[in-house]
Amino acid sequence: MKKVEEKLMGLKKEYENMQVPDEGAEIMKKAMDRAKADKRRAETKKQWNRAVLGAAAAIAILVILPNTNEKVAYAMERIPLIGKIFDAITIRDYTYDDGHNSAEVKVPKVITEEEESKEHPAVNQVNKSVDEYTKELLTQFENNMQMEGYQNLDVSYEVVTDNDTWFALDIAAVQTEASGYEFHRFYNIDKITGENVELKDLFKEGSNYLSMISEEIKKQMQTKMSEDEGSIYWLDNQDYPEDNFKEIKADQNFYLDNEGNLVIIFDEYEVAPGYMGVQRFTIDKEVISDILK
Repeated sequence: MKKVEEKLMGLKKEYENMQVPDEGAEIMKKAMDRAKADKRRAETKKQWNRAVLGAAAAIAILVILPNTNEKVAYAMERIPLIGKIFDAITIRDYTYDDGHNSAEVKVPKVITEEEESKEHPAVNQVNKSVDEYTKELLTQFENNMQMEGYQNLDVSYEVVTDNDTWFALDIAAVQTEASGYEFHRFYNIDKITGENVELKDLFKEGSNYLSMISEEIKKQMQTKMSEDEGSIYWLDNQDYPEDNFKEIKADQNFYLDNEGNLVIIFDEYEVAPGYMGVQRFTIDKEVISDILK
């Protein structure tokens, strides 16, 4: 505990000397106070509550902000925590509006506590991918600004799963021109192995997981259509048979929920008309238990 106290005192001095915006300083102070409270709880209950970290984002106009938010994130990463704690914070916030084109893009960074501040390969890989992905979306937005008309880009994120085994981050984007289009990208980290996980990594080698999951999704689609006449899925479109849903992709968007069930996500227009929006299908873990690793 003495080492923890020394780290906290060092962070306090670093915090007092660091030049950051008022909102950043307030966030750091709150995070350090939270770490002290966690330390006291660990001594009495041997259990730490998950620390919720947030970062204030300054307004920018399609320009990468100075490293003020990066400094805040760096300081918060060094606060001593116990356990495999993951979280996502906003490190950049792009805002643009010229009356015809508008964008609001929040760029997250996954942070975690590692022994002796060792780097976490999976987290680094996710953060690199997220950074590249959001830059691609902004580049496309800037290129489209040369065209006539109105367009809007909104990018946000959400931690959809965070338990003892899994951490899943959802990057959601909505592009609007003549009509809107919502699409997602999910990142899944296995906390036990410390690796990024793709859909195929969940199943035994040689298993027919693609067809098994697809058949379960088709059943759920049929059930939804029979219960709600407003629900339409492209299963038997005679006019455009090429649009009919046949099987999920090998790299289909997914995550495991907090109960361990598999959730498959289809972007808008992928398996249904646009008014149906993004579609999520939960596959009970018991349905696929025989082929899970």
